[in-house]
Amino acid sequence: MSGVSDMGDDIHDLVHAFADGELEPAEAEDFRKHLGTCKQCQEELEDILQLQSLGGRLAELEGKQASIPTEPVPSKEAARPAEAARMAESPRASEGTSPRAFRPAWSRRQRAGLTVLLGGVLAAAFAVVVLRNPGGGTEGVGPEALALAPTRSMEARLSYGGASGWRPYGVKRSGNERPVEVVPLETQVKLEKAGDLYGLATTFLLSGERERAAAYLGKLSASPEVDSDRAVVALSKGELEEALTLLEGVLEKAPNHAPALWNRGLVLRELGLDLLAAESFGKVAALNEPGWSDEARERRTLLERKHQERQSRWMAVRDAGKAMAEQGPILSSEQVRDAPPLARRYLYLAVWSAPTAERVRALMPVAQALDAHYGGRVLQDYLERTTQRDFSKRAPLAATFAQVLAGKLEPGASEGFIRQLQASGEQDILLGALPLLDLMPARVELYQAAARAVGDPWFLTNAELQRAKAQFGANEQAQAETTLRAAIASCEQQGLDDRCAELERALAELYTAGHRLPEAREHALRGLRWVQQVNDAGMEAQMLQDLGQIARLRESLALSRAYLQEAALLQPEDCSKAQPGSRCATSVPPL
Repeated sequence: MSGVSDMGDDIHDLVHAFADGELEPAEAEDFRKHLGTCKQCQEELEDILQLQSLGGRLAELEGKQASIPTEPVPSKEAARPAEAARMAESPRASEGTSPRAFRPAWSRRQRAGLTVLLGGVLAAAFAVVVLRNPGGGTEGVGPEALALAPTRSMEARLSYGGASGWRPYGVKRSGNERPVEVVPLETQVKLEKAGDLYGLATTFLLSGERERAAAYLGKLSASPEVDSDRAVVALSKGELEEALTLLEGVLEKAPNHAPALWNRGLVLRELGLDLLAAESFGKVAALNEPGWSDEARERRTLLERKHQERQSRWMAVRDAGKAMAEQGPILSSEQVRDAPPLARRYLYLAVWSAPTAERVRALMPVAQALDAHYGGRVLQDYLERTTQRDFSKRAPLAATFAQVLAGKLEPGASEGFIRQLQASGEQDILLGALPLLDLMPARVELYQAAARAVGDPWFLTNAELQRAKAQFGANEQAQAETTLRAAIASCEQQGLDDRCAELERALAELYTAGHRLPEAREHALRGLRWVQQVNDAGMEAQMLQDLGQIARLRESLALSRAYLQEAALLQPEDCSKAQPGSRCATSVPPL
């Protein structure tokens, strides 16, 4: 052959001959010079050399197992270009160069073929190692250092010794995060030679190849470390229930297993169980590990602060709402935004208790803020109509309603009050009196008629909910399901948040009773998302309790415990002090 410097694109055809040592010395020298500036040839040469190395290793291992002759290993001439390829990757060697704008189709096909073949050789070589050393690892050999980047690309903690050290988390969390940390192929080959299946699984976890990581972890015997990393795979795939079950199993045997506690915190956070997640990170912080404990302390603080801020806003709206219903100062626009469904309930209570038209008119800013949240003018129009009522007749009924709200109505006076409201035509007050006097669902038809008269979607939706409950109580499950599904569709269109959550909860209860547990869980989760979105702390605890019950019936005990523990942690201090059997101080009057 003549020199290669004038061969143009054909020079790329020589990479295989160069790797196999088939070029003349002068040609090989010219190709080496070309190799220093050609990214395409560098990549293809790297593939070829890796393939040859792995092929030789596979043959050697198979020879020990079945006396199969080994394949030739790369020649010295083929080894020297690898050094040139590494030099070409340095900043100095790459100055003034740029990747080729065009790559021939044949070259792309050849590289794809090499990748497939390389994968096959790796799989075969690893299979031989599994037969040779099924437990993974080599006795007397420490773990290979794998996590060498200055920051880590995944939130989770790995247990393998070569990747378990703390590094700052360098990737922003997002729902589509696929953590990637490149591990050199020669490191994987070294792990393969050592029979270190755990190390190989960890390289795949670091590089985001979770299916391959799962396959190798599946070859290992169960242990706290392996099960914790199996949970990491499940977490990365969004299989939160499986991840939690694995981690609870680890912590049952090793309560202070730091990676399992850390990963449990991540799983609980993804489940929306912030307080329990904070508790898990707190246990990591208490272990005083370099780096990890400081980060755990920060994570715990953020989660607790998030909850405390939400709860403080909710309790402020609740306290201010109670004062407003007792004819005190009205809610601010900011408070309405902090907990819209709670503010809406207390607006109704304040209107029904108002002794004068002037007091109803004073509530208009609250109605305006709520209409801005829900859309339309439903509440403003309602208040304007109410100011036109005859308060010489309405005021005594409003005073009696205030007694109902305070729990001071004389025993046995309930039915008489309901008859007075019917006779007066004050249908809106009837909508509050019936549920507060525990006359639902027995008087559901009366409630429905009052809701139609008022025309407020908030009460029309509740009328459908009460009708479904009555149907369910009469063993008309199919009718109740139809009623609830139609009501949910209408509620979602109107964005009635808490009302939608109540409907979802009722449908979940119906499905739970029918042992249709996957559907029950789906609707309970949808209800939970609604109440978390609008900061309804009281109903959130109820939804979590429902989810805990559903998980228990599904025999998912780890998940059941998590939901129930979070529900208990959610109870504010003034609720935890309530007497057994009494209504919690945080309870909101049912409307």
